[in-house]
Formats: sequence, C-alpha cells, structure tokens
Amino acid sequence: MMEEERSIAASASRLWAVLSDIESWDAMLPTMRQVVRIGAGGPVGVGARFEVRQPGLPKAVYEITDWRPERGFTWVSSSPGVRTTASHELSSHDGGTRLVLGIEWSGPLAGLIRLLIGPKARRMVAQEADTFVRLAERDG
Repeated sequence: MMEEERSIAASASRLWAVLSDIESWDAMLPTMRQVVRIGAGGPVGVGARFEVRQPGLPKAVYEITDWRPERGFTWVSSSPGVRTTASHELSSHDGGTRLVLGIEWSGPLAGLIRLLIGPKARRMVAQEADTFVRLAERDG
C-alpha cells in the first residue's frame, strides 16, 4: 500500500469538513478534473458513488465502502483486472490531527498498474494530502 501522512494543528472536525466534501474536490484539488456524484442525492455515506476524472488517468467510478464521520472513509473502484482501494484516515494526536491517505491496487493487473502509474499516483496523493492540510489550516 502506498501512503502519505501529514500532521496538522487543526481539529479532526475541521479537516473532515474539507476531506468529506467530495463533491467539491474538483474545485479544490489540482489532481481532480471532475468529480460527479452518481445517483441519488442526500448525505454522502456508504454506497455513494462518484465518477472521477483525473489528469492522465482513465475515468473511474468509486463507491464508498466505509464512512466514519471525523475518522475517515474508504472508496473502491473496479476495472478489468484491477481493483483500486483508496483510504482517507484521520486520527487525533497531541496538538492536532494526523491525516493518512492511502492507495492500494489488487487483482491480476495490479503489478502492471503499480509499474505504469505508481510514481504518478504517489505524487498525486502527496499533492492531495498537502492541499487538504492547507485548506483546513486556512479555513480553520
């Protein structure tokens, strides 16, 4: 699993407000071209699906499989030969909050995906972590 970790002085609730606003990610994250919720509106949670377009990557549909307000969420995207699992975790620590973003590929094509887009994905995840922290600090 590839992970990026950041610490922030802001509260988990402040960081969660930014992290959980998935429908605004395309406006706040340079790594997202378009994020569109698929299906019914209402509160975001387990089962919510999003079409995600990122620079240099094929379109993906992610479904939230785990949703824990102010603690994190996981979503999964499946395509032929590979399953992508992305985790977004928050935990409190002395003086603030720790953010850990992770991505893992599984399936018969996982090794090829790691080879082809692993370095790019690592840069994107790092940029996302930095952006979430900056936005939470700015708005907090």
